[in-house]
Amino acid sequence: MPIETIHTFFPLIASLSAMGISQTIKCIIMMIRQQKMDVSTLTRSGGMPSSHSALITAITLSIGLKDGFHSSYFFLAIAFSLVVIYDARGIRHTVGKHATLLNQTLMSSSNKKLNESIGHTLPEIIAGISIGIIISLGLYNMLNV
Repeated sequence: MPIETIHTFFPLIASLSAMGISQTIKCIIMMIRQQKMDVSTLTRSGGMPSSHSALITAITLSIGLKDGFHSSYFFLAIAFSLVVIYDARGIRHTVGKHATLLNQTLMSSSNKKLNESIGHTLPEIIAGISIGIIISLGLYNMLNV
C-alpha cells in the first residue's frame, strides 16, 4: 500500500483498528468471565471497553493529527464524539437499566430476554477513549503519516 494511500485513509485505518482491538479485548474479557468462547460478543453493544468511544476517539484524534487541530474537520469530529459518547453513557446506559427491570418483571416467564448490556459505564468509556488515543498515536508514529 503506497504511503499516500495510508496518509489519505489514516483516520479510517486508525478508527477501524481501535474498534477491532476494543471488540477483541471485550471478547477476551467475556471469555474469561464466562469461561467459554462467545463469538457473538464481537458484534454486541455494551461492555468493557466501549468500542464506540474507541472508534470515535480514534477518528477525532487521527483527523487532528492528519489535518491539524485547527481544521474544520477536527471540530466537526469533536462534535460527533460528544454526541456518540453522550449516547453511549447516557441514553443507551439508561435503556440497559430499563431492560434489566423489564427482564425481572415482565419477561421473567419468557425464555427470550432483552439485552441489558447496551450502554456503557464511565470506566468502560474511559477505557475506550484510552484505546482510541493509544491506537491513533501508535499508528501515527509507526506509519510516519
